[in-house]
Amino acid sequence: MKPAKCQSEKPILRESRLGLLSDSTQDHLAACDSCSTALRVDRLLQSDASQTPALEQLPDPTIVWWRSQQQARLLQTERATLPIRLAERLALVLGALGLVIGLTLTWPMLQATLNQWVGGWVRGFSQTLPLQGSSWILALSCSLFVLVGFGLYTQAADQ
Repeated sequence: MKPAKCQSEKPILRESRLGLLSDSTQDHLAACDSCSTALRVDRLLQSDASQTPALEQLPDPTIVWWRSQQQARLLQTERATLPIRLAERLALVLGALGLVIGLTLTWPMLQATLNQWVGGWVRGFSQTLPLQGSSWILALSCSLFVLVGFGLYTQAADQ
């Protein structure tokens, strides 16, 4: 049920906003619940209104709209290029894997060719380094994995 509204409510609120509450008004406020509640609510709303930002402090709506449009376009671009970025990573990993498999399968032929081309230099180098046969493949694979790891890191760092 809605409480009855007092006829003196509006003049009392006007006096309160001007800061001119007389003794008779104070007596009326003590006796009338409607006017005292209205005065408390009015003072609460006035204090809240003084704490809200002024219109001059708010940003320009066109700038807010422009930034939101720019952010939406950036999000659309990121979503659209996600398959491309995933394909780049997959191609990098598959390429490295193919290189390792290719080196592993063709290593005897590559080793023979290197021995023919370089001759004594390779033999002298292989004697100073204790790497024989499959140890070279392991060394090349490890260095390749370091390169692949670096490539994946640079891909992830771009995001």
